[in-house]
Amino acid sequence: MIALPLSIIFTTYLIVCFKYFEHFKIKSLHAIVINYIACAITGMLVSREIPTLSVIHKPWFPVAAILGCSFFTIFNLMSYVAQHIGLTVTSVASKLSMVIPVTVAIILYDQPLTPVKILAMILAIVAVIFTSIKKEEFQEAGSEKSLDQRETKLPVSTALFELALSFSIFIGSGLNDSLVNYATAKLMSLGEFNSFNTVIFGFASFSGIIVLLIQIIFMKEKVLLKEIVGGVLLGVPNYFSLLFLLQALSFPHWQSSIIFPVNNMGIVVLTAVCAMILFRERISKLNWIGMLIAISAISLLIFSQ
Repeated sequence: MIALPLSIIFTTYLIVCFKYFEHFKIKSLHAIVINYIACAITGMLVSREIPTLSVIHKPWFPVAAILGCSFFTIFNLMSYVAQHIGLTVTSVASKLSMVIPVTVAIILYDQPLTPVKILAMILAIVAVIFTSIKKEEFQEAGSEKSLDQRETKLPVSTALFELALSFSIFIGSGLNDSLVNYATAKLMSLGEFNSFNTVIFGFASFSGIIVLLIQIIFMKEKVLLKEIVGGVLLGVPNYFSLLFLLQALSFPHWQSSIIFPVNNMGIVVLTAVCAMILFRERISKLNWIGMLIAISAISLLIFSQ
């Protein structure tokens, strides 16, 4: 079952990469587009074949096409929300989306809902929230409030807009995971994982290239060398993060309603550890409690399997 830890490690690497993008002032959109192109090329190199028009007859092709466009949209939406609303909102919305594929798996695939699994899911939700909340954000919010008491409440339209964006990340991430799980369980054989991935990232690349061309033509944007390098460094591991998740979902006797919570909590905990070691970020007592709860929830899920 090495695929699941590898998926967690590679996905955490992607998050760390975005942190370095901030340091080197790399535009996320440009790097994301290059990243998906690199993903598609990696898929062709790994499978040693270029997808032909025959793939459109595969039962999983429509799902892969939808996922490709959705991946690009949700990725950029998360980037926007992280920059303009807050990193905590983005992290909580994306990671709590595990509730959706777990619910779908229990309803559609007749996976059992045991008391242990219910307890673990409750602990997982608490763990994600506790681990994501940063002390600095509370301090910033408090200082802003003291500077201007008139701005203690956001306009209703702004608050609703922020809520809609956060909800879109929650729903979009959850539906993406559900579609990946459905394709793995119902539409694909083990030998088709690479082709499935390549088509996903091909459609994501196509979506990104259209947006990037619009920016280049009408907004005179320029793609810098550092953005190309950053996109490649992001793209190759990104391909394998999804490939290993597909392999984990196909592992015999392991339920997807366990795989997704373990995967998400593992990413949250490992990201927090990397932030502490690589970026000297302070981990609050609440964060430590969240990580301990996450480890407890992971243990419950694994031993209940």
